[in-house]
Amino acid sequence: MPASVKHPLVHAVDVVASTEEARHLTADLAARLEASPDVRSVQWDEVSASWLCTLAAGGRGRVALAIPADAAAAAQQAHRVIATFERGVSAAAEAFFSVARHLPFTATEIAAAVCELPLTSRLAERWPDKPLAGVGVLLTIHHMRDFLVLVESLLALGVDPAHMTVIDKEYPYAHTHRVDAHLAHRHGIAVWRYRDLREGIEEHITRVSAAGKQSVVMDDGGYVMPVVLRELPGQASHFIGLVEQTTSGIRKVDGFDLPLPLFSVAESNMKGMIESYGIADAAVRNTLQLLPDEKFEGQAALVLGRIGHEVARVLASRRMRVAVFDSDITRLVAAHEEGFLTGRSLEDLVESHRPRLVIGCVGSRSFGLAQARLLPPRSFLVSTTSRNYEFALDELRDGSTTVTDRGVLGTSYQLADGPDVLVLGHGMPINFHYAESLSNRYADLVLAGLAVGAVALVRGDERLRPGHNLAATNQLLAESGIVDDYYRLYGPATGSGRG
Repeated sequence: MPASVKHPLVHAVDVVASTEEARHLTADLAARLEASPDVRSVQWDEVSASWLCTLAAGGRGRVALAIPADAAAAAQQAHRVIATFERGVSAAAEAFFSVARHLPFTATEIAAAVCELPLTSRLAERWPDKPLAGVGVLLTIHHMRDFLVLVESLLALGVDPAHMTVIDKEYPYAHTHRVDAHLAHRHGIAVWRYRDLREGIEEHITRVSAAGKQSVVMDDGGYVMPVVLRELPGQASHFIGLVEQTTSGIRKVDGFDLPLPLFSVAESNMKGMIESYGIADAAVRNTLQLLPDEKFEGQAALVLGRIGHEVARVLASRRMRVAVFDSDITRLVAAHEEGFLTGRSLEDLVESHRPRLVIGCVGSRSFGLAQARLLPPRSFLVSTTSRNYEFALDELRDGSTTVTDRGVLGTSYQLADGPDVLVLGHGMPINFHYAESLSNRYADLVLAGLAVGAVALVRGDERLRPGHNLAATNQLLAESGIVDDYYRLYGPATGSGRG
């Protein structure tokens, strides 16, 4: 017998909307539930002012709209869409909530995001000739509200939504289901899960090629081209160029002889100068939010890897005693001369410094069982890099007497011959763990830079040749004027250049 749900289950989504928008959003959800094969019927219940859902498996669910009892403690125009599974088997609950949690953003919410991303949202004004009208676009960008503004701008630049594909990385973002719902229900854009990456790539190529078009890849982590070049080499000619946002993505394509141009926003002067602090601040902020009862002031911390320089600065500003380890001797010297404790041996540094907090910014197995054994009791490992590759989690699991899933907090490992270690967020990047990471205004410049790269690739700028094009990337970003616009927005108020 299938297991029955013993208590009502509730999924609530807070939205910002006018009353009319909120009612329409809820009614639209009820209509999608009614169209689901797992729902037998949906009826409006006047008494409870809710949509009553009779499920095909015999259970019952309900959808209702509410407003905060204490309006002063909530955002302006806040509403709450509440889906309740009242009775039935657990499989029916899962099917019910799979529909209920997919709520597109309201026009009010999108308008707010547009205002927060002035550079990205105005790209169509920069290129009114719709330069992307003749291509398809395949994107693997983080599923946050800022991404939706980039998508809106790409559509305004001419991309047909039928020729756009988005890969959902399946990170636990704050609004991942809502982003997917907005792409699918508001724009009709194909969304594929990371676990089905190859199938999604193949389907995109087939669909866009049938329209007589080629595609640009806009990637954040080197997901697409390694699969194409390794598993679908005959399809590589479909793509005219790659725009990459992260250094981990650059590392993933470094081993290939790229047959197309790479526009490297990841390595650009623009991204390096402006975004690193924001990422570091978000990583530390989210770590502290997950551990509000811990006291880190005066405690020892260790930071590993390239963007670790900024993370170390943020931790030092939080009054932690910070050590830095980097395999690159130049960055190690820079960290030493800035006053951080450093060392050439990671094990020696861990053993002498005894950090309770380790933040990894390398991207591939920077810290494993041998190092974890040297940590003090109740230590924390935190990743800032793609997926769960930063720490040797398999080693930690094999070397533990007990492994405990701590839910949203992460995974605890009681090492057989060492301390208890908590890997926050299960080793996934902490700056995206149920969070929006960078503020929209911080992310704006980099997102606009991705679009600059796509336009340059489509226009066939002669400076972009197969392989890496860092010098050309820096030139094209400078020529685009987006950095000038950023300075006008956030630079000196007088425009005189003086602070």
